[in-house]
Amino acid sequence: MLFEWMGRQEKQEVSDCIGQVYIELSTACNLSCVTCVRNSIHDFAIAHLQQVLMKKIVAQLRPFKNIERIVLLGFGEALCNPDIQWHLTQLATPGIPIILVTNGMRIDRALAEMFVRLPLSAVYISIDDTDDTDPVIRKGSDAAVPLAAVALLETIKKEYKSVKPLIGVETVATIHNIQRIPHIISRAKEAGAQRCIVTNVFPYTDEMSKAIVYSIDGNNDGLKCIQKKFMKDASVTVASGNASVLRRCPFIEKGTVFITVHGDVVPCPELAYTHISYYFGNPRMHKRHVFGNIGKDNLADIWNSSEFVHFRETFRYYEFPDCTLCVEPDMCYYRTVENKDCYWNTSPCGECLWAKGIVMCP
Repeated sequence: MLFEWMGRQEKQEVSDCIGQVYIELSTACNLSCVTCVRNSIHDFAIAHLQQVLMKKIVAQLRPFKNIERIVLLGFGEALCNPDIQWHLTQLATPGIPIILVTNGMRIDRALAEMFVRLPLSAVYISIDDTDDTDPVIRKGSDAAVPLAAVALLETIKKEYKSVKPLIGVETVATIHNIQRIPHIISRAKEAGAQRCIVTNVFPYTDEMSKAIVYSIDGNNDGLKCIQKKFMKDASVTVASGNASVLRRCPFIEKGTVFITVHGDVVPCPELAYTHISYYFGNPRMHKRHVFGNIGKDNLADIWNSSEFVHFRETFRYYEFPDCTLCVEPDMCYYRTVENKDCYWNTSPCGECLWAKGIVMCP
């Protein structure tokens, strides 16, 4: 027997409408972080979302009345797109709140002023290292630069007497920086950050699988200390460190579509590209799941296609095995050979860390 049946029933809300849209503006990046999925994406290539595709995206978003936000996040740095200012201007026209996730290295005064004038709803800047030591995660970078970007945004907001964008900082916790996270949060707040998110790494390499600070039973003193320290601070959100919990897909629940630089429409970031992942030390090949392409098809038709509807419906009662409870995960023939799970699903949703609350994004 390869898995244990759970003595509980998992179910969740499944949105019938598109509630949030993730858009990948670029797969290029100005950093080479050791935690990045770009290190293991199959046939990875650098590309930027083109203007002609953005025009189609904006036009097709207008009929949807329930979209609550657009999130600019992908597997590259959004600000590396050479047409970034044009793209932001186009996306602002439908009036949907925009959240930008960036490493902050390219934020200058001109961009910061644009973020405030549009205005963007929120800007989340990733900071994984401290500014008083050599970088371990974002090698070759300087943590002082994104901290300066936080301070610059705060200064320009005051100049324009604007409450937007909300300034957030996101930190990926590993054994390499767990002890320094309180310092990162403290420095970010001093610079002007209003929100801080501490997430876990989703390991894409064997090296990173040995650097996790979460566990199957939640026995992780480092992460527990962070959670305890910021328990009463509503401005700080710390991801779960316990994998033995009921699952709830944040993407399916909110009616998510993720649009890649090539226009492919997928349900979430994890299913955007084929890449290897490590689930508690066990290597797994995660295959991409594309339901259409916005450059060729209508987004409404893609969303309402029988294939996409069926995929979303499987989450109502979570028709995926919980791989955390697997008795012999290293012997999983289906995942390693058939690229399916024990329930014969081809998607890797049974081993998703987002559904466990272990990995988070803004």
